[in-house]
Amino acid sequence: MAVPIWKDHFTNLGAVASQYFRIRYNNTTIYQGKAVRAASSGNLYIRINDICANYMAENPMPVPTSSISTHTFPMSFTIQKSSNGSSWTTVETVDFNDDWSFDPSFDPSTMGMSFPITGRIDLRQKLIQTRYTSSGVTASAKYGNTTRSISLSVITATDFTAFWNSVDGAGAGRVEFNCPSYATYSGKTLTQVTIGLVTYKVANTCPKYCLYYKNPFGGYDSLLIEGASTRKHSIARDTFKADYDNNKRGREEWNYMNEVTDVLELNTGFLTEDESGRMPYLLDSPNVFLCDLDNPSAYIPAVIATDSYAFQTLNRLGMKMTNHTFEIRIAQNQYRR
Repeated sequence: MAVPIWKDHFTNLGAVASQYFRIRYNNTTIYQGKAVRAASSGNLYIRINDICANYMAENPMPVPTSSISTHTFPMSFTIQKSSNGSSWTTVETVDFNDDWSFDPSFDPSTMGMSFPITGRIDLRQKLIQTRYTSSGVTASAKYGNTTRSISLSVITATDFTAFWNSVDGAGAGRVEFNCPSYATYSGKTLTQVTIGLVTYKVANTCPKYCLYYKNPFGGYDSLLIEGASTRKHSIARDTFKADYDNNKRGREEWNYMNEVTDVLELNTGFLTEDESGRMPYLLDSPNVFLCDLDNPSAYIPAVIATDSYAFQTLNRLGMKMTNHTFEIRIAQNQYRR
């Protein structure tokens, strides 16, 4: 069973005072060093999860470019030791999952990897789930009082480019439910779909934006932005001053480049207390994509710009539902020279 990457994992190098060690992935050494025992006696232990976490985060960077390949999770790391730094012996092999939930009670193999904030979807979007296993799954789609069973195959991690390029997930692959393809059946409109343990309901509103994000369990979820959205355009101007002749009209200050940053202020719909408690799944996420539902085939890398938030409860708000306001920034600035 794979180990969550947040969980400290110690490798025993034996009853030695010091030892050379290295960590390898796919027969490539990602780290090599020498460990020294702190106590005067006993075994020498090294903690390896932080070293492996850095490698998992940096290779590859999850940006949409087809030139970067993706890893398949879980990732298997081999730990080796040596007394002289040249002859190596394998100590153990450890499988790590990209799970940053810090939740010792969570088991993705039994509980799944999808925990959406609201579970509401739009008929124009593509619904995805990261799966822990590679076996197919049956979606149960409701059209009024009619229920339809739809078989979905699991797309393996090497095929992530079929959805967006270089998106990594902690599971064996993902399933996609393309809502436009199943929007109607027998003259009725899709109202609800259940995939695995999660039920998604079709929203009655017509929102413009949807966010896809990696949740803390290493899977991908989506959040439909059902509240108001405001686009902001900030400009940083680079200028210099030149010699100026007061006898004629001219330009003393020159603007030679503008750095343009697009920021969106987004508002969720009204959330229950449970839904509000899952907002950190998005706000803490290191990998977020923006989808404009007027052009649902384009996924734009984005960064959460809001750097703090309050945990809202119904009791704190006088038993009223709450909504959240936060900002996202498009991950690529524009330069005008």
